Amino acid sequence: MRKCRLTGRIVTPGNPEYDLAREEFNTRYDLFPSVINFCTTAKDVANAICWARERKVKFRIRTGRHSYEAYSSLDGGLVIDISEMNKIKVNHKTKTARLGAGSLLLPLYERLYEEGYTIPGGTCPSVGLSGLTLGGGWGMLTRPYGMLIDQLIGLEMVDAKGNIITANREKNADLFWASRGGGGGNFGVVTSFLFHVIPVDRVATLNITWDRKGFEPVVMAWQNWAPFTDIRLTAIIDLLTKEKGEIRALGEFTGTALELWRIVQPLIDAYPPKKIEIKNVSYIDAVKMFGGRMPGMEEYSVNHGDPDAHPFKNTGAFAKMLLPPKGIKILKDFLSKSPSSENKVQLQALAGRAGEVSPTGTAYVHRKALFSLLYITKWENEREANVNTKWVERLRNSLLPYADGAYVNFHDNCIKDWLEQCYFENLPRLIEVKTKYDPENLFNFPLGIPTANKL
Repeated sequence: MRKCRLTGRIVTPGNPEYDLAREEFNTRYDLFPSVINFCTTAKDVANAICWARERKVKFRIRTGRHSYEAYSSLDGGLVIDISEMNKIKVNHKTKTARLGAGSLLLPLYERLYEEGYTIPGGTCPSVGLSGLTLGGGWGMLTRPYGMLIDQLIGLEMVDAKGNIITANREKNADLFWASRGGGGGNFGVVTSFLFHVIPVDRVATLNITWDRKGFEPVVMAWQNWAPFTDIRLTAIIDLLTKEKGEIRALGEFTGTALELWRIVQPLIDAYPPKKIEIKNVSYIDAVKMFGGRMPGMEEYSVNHGDPDAHPFKNTGAFAKMLLPPKGIKILKDFLSKSPSSENKVQLQALAGRAGEVSPTGTAYVHRKALFSLLYITKWENEREANVNTKWVERLRNSLLPYADGAYVNFHDNCIKDWLEQCYFENLPRLIEVKTKYDPENLFNFPLGIPTANKL
């Protein structure tokens, strides 16, 4: 006799909420789960795992729906959605916060800011905390405060047997190590995190725009500057298509605008900018600026759909050395022949505090990278999907001599040696942890970590 039943909010085909409930951030995918279970407690999650085990039903775990290959959903199975597990409790005495794993970034940042704190997370407002954290997590505070996992103290997880367990440096330490960069969906369902939180009030922001004619000198100057400059500054640079005709550098600095003017001078001297904007702003205004949520823009709500959802094929890599002129030329050539004017390449400065941890100190292995590269495509019509997908994969392959590795949060099913590129020397240990905590490989998806007996 079956003993397990689903608890929490249940959405099935035919329900008025179903089409919204199954929507993915990457609208290139159109998946139809049989059941979507919105869990609000760890017990709901445990019940869902028990229910799936009893019935031998395939399932996926979902928070912000941002899996690039839509691996947080599936056709015909169960989606365990934790996006309603979003409670936040701040302890001012210890400067820590217990955060619901289903929290979405913009509402989370707003709530923490009300308490005078933040965490060094990402920029996209609708990304889920769980997936971001478990993959490592970087954003506009990465250089002064490290990866998001570097502020993680512990977590609560529902394991493959439906047990609610904790992991930290003392208890289940191997699982805690694996959960700091091993990626979501591999070991269990995280229901809450305990973080150190960072006091924050005001920051300075940077926004510089150049004409595309300055492509080579600006990119060369940026990479020689951004990973090595004042550790209080985290900078990115957006390389746009020939049709757009611009390059944009953005940054967040935990000092003042006056200080920032002096720090960015090498970038300004590289090529005459079209526009320079450096100003002091409240931290939450900086969050909204980098997340595209300035006043008057539609706010994100999981209950009303994501206004930023669109079809895309993105991928990425890491640069452990500076790109030579030939590598910069490859970037320029690809952006000159882009099949979509909306495509771009974004470089994100790393190093700083993120580089102070050993590559084997956590499962996130890319500690020696100077910067990451995110290759971004975007299109409107389905007939454009194939040409853009081929473009972005050719771009990544062409730059492999200068930038390799893969970020587990940038799922890309075109990378044949995905696991090795994600984890390098940490892969054997991750397989050991996977085999220990999920020996039956209950938590699985196409790019997931296998158990030892599944190799």
